[in-house]
Amino acid sequence: MAVKGWFGLPFFGQSPRPETVSCTLSGGGSRASFHLGALDYLYSHDDTFTPSIFVGASAGAILASALAQDATREGQQRYLARMNDIWMAMTTSADMFTPRPWYERFQSEAPVWLEVMAARPVAPTQRQRPPLLPFRRTSQTSSQPSSPETPPGPLEMALTPDEDTRSEWSLAALSGIAAHLGRLPRIGSGLGSIWQGLDRSRSMFRPGPMLAELLDPHTFDPARVAASGVTLRVAMVALESGELRFMTESGSLVDRTNTSVDDTDHDLAVGVLASCAIPAVFRPVPIGSETYVDGGARENIPAELAIGQMGAARNYVISSQAMGVPRRPSMAAADVFSVVMRSTEILIDEAGRDEMAYAHSAGAVVVFPEFSVHDSMTVHPGLMSINRDYGWLRAAEQHLGLDESAEALHSRIIALRTRIVRLEEQLLEAPEPSRRQFLALNSAKIELRDAVRSTHGTPLPEGAELWWTTWERHPATPAMEPPWMPLTAQP
Repeated sequence: MAVKGWFGLPFFGQSPRPETVSCTLSGGGSRASFHLGALDYLYSHDDTFTPSIFVGASAGAILASALAQDATREGQQRYLARMNDIWMAMTTSADMFTPRPWYERFQSEAPVWLEVMAARPVAPTQRQRPPLLPFRRTSQTSSQPSSPETPPGPLEMALTPDEDTRSEWSLAALSGIAAHLGRLPRIGSGLGSIWQGLDRSRSMFRPGPMLAELLDPHTFDPARVAASGVTLRVAMVALESGELRFMTESGSLVDRTNTSVDDTDHDLAVGVLASCAIPAVFRPVPIGSETYVDGGARENIPAELAIGQMGAARNYVISSQAMGVPRRPSMAAADVFSVVMRSTEILIDEAGRDEMAYAHSAGAVVVFPEFSVHDSMTVHPGLMSINRDYGWLRAAEQHLGLDESAEALHSRIIALRTRIVRLEEQLLEAPEPSRRQFLALNSAKIELRDAVRSTHGTPLPEGAELWWTTWERHPATPAMEPPWMPLTAQP
């Protein structure tokens, strides 16, 4: 994040405009359920919350673009309800992150390959041939697909399922582990299809069916955004220049100072897709002369543009990113990949701290979680519902100025519900649930009941008084009645 002033305070690009409200929504993948809860509270209880400026990155860009279709409070609430319905209808990670065929194959076969590759090689009995034979192919036998006359657009590429790739590798290319081919009858074709699939798709996943619902004209229409009068900025990062860019409500591109960088109006739907193109997870998106990935690659919480350049009188920043990283066991003997991934995790956390500090120092209303209910690629109905309620509670804490004891009680309630999801799963998956499992779940439900009742009139999400009486949400709705109800009926 570029520094705009001393101690993080911004040198504002223009004077704040009275009655102008901005809302910045961070990235976070499936954790955008936190945004949904926070927004629901603010629209319902904060009379000043009717943003006319939205800035979003990644999943936050999806929500920002949907809300920017209407300038009225009621209209924005309708689009929020529609987004909530789509988000909460997801039941598995494939709804949001659909694995590419090559990646599915890699996940299923890689453990066996790694075991074979780690096996002690068999000493050769004769002079070894080169491990890779030179294959000569003419243009007629090229493995590269011919280019269509009209290349598909980025949205079509994102929504079209892949065809599984047939490998043209020979088993001779794997002669170094030939002694183990009995255990891996398809290792040659498997590696070939994986490599070719990776090369062609340049990503592990494609956007799941949820994206098609989000782009349905009933839910999102770029023309409505352009005509609404709402200012929109969608964050993305250009791979070629490395610069942070924003697509506007009209489809033009601006830089981090809100200065235009080209004279072309692009498709806003493609811009939203680019903002969500998590590197290596989703395919990069070409727009104009550059190729774009997730705006979170530079600013996961792009509050600097909203606060320092857009001139709003009141700024809200909603982030689904908790500060800090979970402690790991000793990594003294960790492999290179683990070290790189852990270092990246720490780097992202530090960038988030800087962005959050900027928002706080500029006087914004900042809503963020104290801890993570789930990670950004987890799609579990129960955990997402809990995370949504957590966003609602955190927004209430900021709006009402609740004290630390209220915050601690809310955190306890959310942590309890998260634990209950696991206890319920263990009970539902057991062929014959044990008495210990019933008692553990019963105890947790009673603890949840008492915690909710001890809030003493503090606002709670709708239905909170029933949380302890019902199952949390699961991918498959439980067939049995809650065994802890009534409390006297435990086995």
